[in-house]
Amino acid sequence: MINRKFPVTGNEPKLIGRSNILDEILTAITKPVPDHIQVVGPRYSGKTVVLKKLKEIVSSDGSTEYSCVLLWDLGHITPKNDLEFLSQFATNLSEAIKDKFPDYSEHLKSSKDTFQQDIAEVLDALNDETKILVIFDGFDKALSSDKLTRNLWDQLRELAQNKSLTLITASRKSLRELIRNPDAQTSDFWNIFLSTPIRVDCFDENEIADILTNYCQVEFDKGALTELYNATNGTPVVLLEVLNYLLHAHDGKKITNALVQDAVSCSFESNHNFIDDLWHDCSPATQDNIRLLVEESEIQGASHSDKTSIVEKGFARASGSKLIKPSRLLQSYLESRANEKGAIDRLFSSEEAFAQNFNHVLSKRIVQISNIDHELNRYLQRSLEDLPNHPSVCLSGIRGILDKCFDIIWNAEFGGKVVPDGHFDTWNHHKEHESLQEFKTSFPQGAKRLKLLKALTTPERSNPLAKVVSKSTYVAINALYPFGDFGQHQEGEKMNLQMVYSSMLLAVELVASLQNDLAKSKDGV
Repeated sequence: MINRKFPVTGNEPKLIGRSNILDEILTAITKPVPDHIQVVGPRYSGKTVVLKKLKEIVSSDGSTEYSCVLLWDLGHITPKNDLEFLSQFATNLSEAIKDKFPDYSEHLKSSKDTFQQDIAEVLDALNDETKILVIFDGFDKALSSDKLTRNLWDQLRELAQNKSLTLITASRKSLRELIRNPDAQTSDFWNIFLSTPIRVDCFDENEIADILTNYCQVEFDKGALTELYNATNGTPVVLLEVLNYLLHAHDGKKITNALVQDAVSCSFESNHNFIDDLWHDCSPATQDNIRLLVEESEIQGASHSDKTSIVEKGFARASGSKLIKPSRLLQSYLESRANEKGAIDRLFSSEEAFAQNFNHVLSKRIVQISNIDHELNRYLQRSLEDLPNHPSVCLSGIRGILDKCFDIIWNAEFGGKVVPDGHFDTWNHHKEHESLQEFKTSFPQGAKRLKLLKALTTPERSNPLAKVVSKSTYVAINALYPFGDFGQHQEGEKMNLQMVYSSMLLAVELVASLQNDLAKSKDGV
């Protein structure tokens, strides 16, 4: 057991460096008209540590115009719906302002069913008195569900119009990348934030030199600094753990290349779990690019999202359009995974292997779908990000895929949500089920959409009227629909991970079939 100078786990990690990031945030929130900002960074980048330091600075008497700071960890007891969000917001805000504004605090504390109204009243009353900083940490946890609706985000936007309120969100991805609910995407709430996030990512070589000098207080050879950078690429948690081992064995002499190499080797076992977590935060396609990068030492042509994901975790560095210099600890990690390039037997021979690797199959299949709708692609990619670790969250996203597919179908068939009168005449003439006639006055919602699609593609007595959509697409959407219902109403029952994979494969093939229908229609086939 070593004595760690830099705690890397637990509740009290130290803030190391990051003065440039703190300055950037403070500049944004202390302007005459403050900016609402988003702070983005991968797991273990130190976002929460930065935000705790920010709270400490802002809360210091007289340092800013802010009298109160609420740092709300949404990853803990994450709100499940709009009402829970507003209820927790009121409770947490009440606690944050109780010392400076006890009366307003009591008003929020006693709130029952009018949380948004009561918060609005307090913020309005404070507009000419002070400013309050509200930091939503772990905001991606709240956005991982599609149960938070556009109505909530519109309400938050209204609250943010108050001069007394400034908002900061912290998440692993930008807000636009995280929104699941299709209706929520259209809320103007997302437009109040600066479009360019403030990123908390890896230390560069100059920052590592500063850490060695001012935090470790050691002398070091230039080669030792280069070795530290090459081994870790500045990944915060990984770098600090290497430094823990380096300082533990330090005898007061200058740090050399050889001493760094020993520390890197000794820290590998404890760093393995951190790297493993970061590895599994990458999509299967990104992981394939990383493997190729390790084999080739540099690659060109990776997508912007892949480059961002790889560089922000310190797995490699960017040089123009290239990815270069995969970290040595990453290379050691991949070498430790037996037969990482692996065959079918390694990837799928056991249930555990299947669970860990089948999303690679799904990811490859998605890439094969030509001209895939951008929004459908986002839904599928987000769902894959939740597998294998969060199957229930993945399942809850299927409804969004279904809703988007139906919207595309109605637009392709009718140009909107109005069934042509001639369809009803045909169905009536051929004595199709009389219940179809109700769609003359009320366009179907929910499961009734399946009845209309069935009548278009596979009627019982008449010829199909569908101009674009095939019977295969109907069969796929009809099969997937119960999974969408289950995802919205799980009520504590857990679905087997392999079954969730099956539902996702069905979702992917539904999208493929629909895109094929659209392509054929466009080509006049």
